[in-house]
Amino acid sequence: MNDRELEAALKQCSLHSLLILTSRALSHSGFGYVQLLDRRQSKQKSRFGGHELLCETTVGGLPVRVIVKVIQDSVRLRMLDELAGGIRRTNADMGLIVSPHNLTSNAAQALGSYAPMRIEAITGRTFAELLSRYHIGVRSRGDVDYAFFSELEDLGERLISFLKANSL
Repeated sequence: MNDRELEAALKQCSLHSLLILTSRALSHSGFGYVQLLDRRQSKQKSRFGGHELLCETTVGGLPVRVIVKVIQDSVRLRMLDELAGGIRRTNADMGLIVSPHNLTSNAAQALGSYAPMRIEAITGRTFAELLSRYHIGVRSRGDVDYAFFSELEDLGERLISFLKANSL
């Protein structure tokens, strides 16, 4: 399979679809219980310090919390700063930023400068490779499953309509 095709399909996804895809990939990757928080549309603001997902697991009997910020655009320095603030406010062990696009040059240079906080990025082709590894959004032969992405978008629209109609 060509990861470029999957990467292109991911760039067309709504924020809600990216949240679902990210949640599934992180669950398969061992991030433990992945919880979707409030923000499901790009115009909404997160009440949880600039992140949309919370991963909780235990490693060697110790609790580990990872906050995840999912975006539909290139990762900018401002977004990393918001994530760092979220890590600090929530006392998380790590922050993860996920995007189907890439890091800007300023963000790439600053990524390692948040010590002692740990911030990692899963972007572009790396995101596509992660989904492909766990067979999310791809067919058994490795081709992009466009029907899956279409149904995911339809499901997201129905869910958002339900949430609006019920004031949730």
